Amino acid sequence: MQKLFFEPILHILILVPFAILFLKENSKINFWRIFIFSICYIVYQIFLVLPKINPVFDFIKSEWNWDGKIFGIVWAITAYFLFRKFFKENDFFTLEQNKKGLKNASLGATSIVILSTVVWFILGKSKLDYETLAFQISLPGIDEEMIFRGILLGLLLNISKEKIPFIGNPSILVTAVLFGFMHALTMNNNYSVNFETIYFLQTAFAGYIWGWITLKSRSILLAILSHNFSNFFGTFATMMK
Repeated sequence: MQKLFFEPILHILILVPFAILFLKENSKINFWRIFIFSICYIVYQIFLVLPKINPVFDFIKSEWNWDGKIFGIVWAITAYFLFRKFFKENDFFTLEQNKKGLKNASLGATSIVILSTVVWFILGKSKLDYETLAFQISLPGIDEEMIFRGILLGLLLNISKEKIPFIGNPSILVTAVLFGFMHALTMNNNYSVNFETIYFLQTAFAGYIWGWITLKSRSILLAILSHNFSNFFGTFATMMK
């Protein structure tokens, strides 16, 4: 059970130094935002695994973590109202789209869906399962985009430099790498660390694109839709082989 708590802490310990490195100003409020960034992520990860920690939180008996994702959404909404004053300049919790960046954002959203479908078709194979498809088209894109591109990216954009040579926007990069860590950097029961390189590259790349889409559109809506459709069509493609 303890490893479930150590995993997000490990992710944060690796990435926070880079978030500090990219600060545009070493001020108390900026360090406070980094602390909030860390807490939001760690608590989110704990909420995701609540059904594993205690069966009382496992309301929906399934191989898929429906309950954990719902708890993740609840935490994302709670964190938004608790901390939105710290990223009000970059509040992406809106349906309104930035008209100047909408065209490019829409192109990026569509492209990542197509790319994900092709890659999953090439690399994966699975049996047709309707619950799996229902899960992929619904919850993952909602809770993950609310946390990563809604709250975590919003916090970093307020404190980080806008652009770094050869890196681009460091806020998008840091949240993308953290997104990759969440999926690919795990611990065994004996606390040894596992790192799935290919899975990390896939998820971090997708996370970067969804961060870029969010920044262009000034909303998490397209990122949520693109995320869910990528999961759905990618999974469906593996079932059609």
